[in-house]
Amino acid sequence: MRAAGAFSASIGDVARPLADPQFRQLWLATMAWNFARWMEMTVTSWVALELTGSAWLVAVVGICRSAFLPVAGPITGALSDRFDRVRLIKVAQWGNVFVIGAVAAALVAGYGAYWQIVVASLWLGASWGIDWPSRRALIADMVGPERVLQAIVLDNVTQNVSRIAGPLLGGVLLAAWGGGGAFVGLALAFLLASLSMIPVASSAPSRVQIASNMWRDMAAGIQYARRDAVVWAVLAITILMNMLLFPYINLLSVFAEQVLHVGPVGLGQMGAINGVGAAIGLFVLSPMRSGRMQARAFAVGSCLACVALTLFGFSSVFAISLALLFVSGLGTSAFGTMQSTLILSRTDTVMRGRMMGMLAFCIGSAPLGSLIVGVMIEWLGPQSAVAIVCSLCGVLVCAMSVQAGLFGARAPGPAPAPDPL
Repeated sequence: MRAAGAFSASIGDVARPLADPQFRQLWLATMAWNFARWMEMTVTSWVALELTGSAWLVAVVGICRSAFLPVAGPITGALSDRFDRVRLIKVAQWGNVFVIGAVAAALVAGYGAYWQIVVASLWLGASWGIDWPSRRALIADMVGPERVLQAIVLDNVTQNVSRIAGPLLGGVLLAAWGGGGAFVGLALAFLLASLSMIPVASSAPSRVQIASNMWRDMAAGIQYARRDAVVWAVLAITILMNMLLFPYINLLSVFAEQVLHVGPVGLGQMGAINGVGAAIGLFVLSPMRSGRMQARAFAVGSCLACVALTLFGFSSVFAISLALLFVSGLGTSAFGTMQSTLILSRTDTVMRGRMMGMLAFCIGSAPLGSLIVGVMIEWLGPQSAVAIVCSLCGVLVCAMSVQAGLFGARAPGPAPAPDPL
């Protein structure tokens, strides 16, 4: 009974930010957005494989999806400290509807081509670079630093529910209606995400002066991050994870078709079980309040994901692969939740957009990793390529975590607030 009561109290505490109507609407809109994103990854990779038959060209789609992040992230992060964050999000959302709708129309009409998938992936990457820094900074604006962990956990709930439902629906639509029908469903999902943002009110003006120099603002953000050892370590590990670990997501269609031979429905199940693991991981993370516990969870979760995906690379049995994807979901849940929590909770209000922009820049290292993995697949095959890069990622992440003291040493305090601009 005590355990049940403690669990209920924990759930109630996590859900407290939902009492704010604006945060609740943003949360629902984010769920729709994440659903569309995870569905898109499944559908796009499968259609690219159908059009080309090449694992390398499927990897190229993943490269294109992240190609603009190193440029878009820092710039839009700085812009979100200057301009209305809600309007930036809405612009990005409606762009998604237009681009995915155009590809859906071409596929249904029988004029679908691989280059259209590439162009759509390039836009979706740029759109994510606009949307995500603004959305994460907006969350912290709404709830304040004392509720950042609860808000990020709730935000990750939307992502992990979407990681289950999006790939499953994408796989079902691909099996039932083919690439064209699946893209029509994807366009409708992005439309729902755009409509869900309409009730969210414009954000308050930033304290950063519009007349200030944006490039100087970006440089100030880098200097601010370097003064905080934990923030700097989180950014470095984010580069490693996105360069070496996360390229596997774009290759699940290759594993489903060429290694495990389970078809599009099996592909949807692979994406979904990873989301189940990530969703369960959130219940373990939600009670963690201290910076020390959060830093340790970030490091342990990152290493766990690396180990699980290294073993996944060696697996040729569908049930074992599903189990390993479940475990990797637990690890990536800790990585993703504490990644933003550690940075936002240690960052002054006027720097949040820039810190999220820097985080997007680090996530933008994924194209280089996808390129490396794609070349390795041509030489070694998908299993060896994934196993090698994920094991290398695990070694480097562990070393970086030890050096920064994330496993056990008391985390240093947040960086001091920047001088007024």
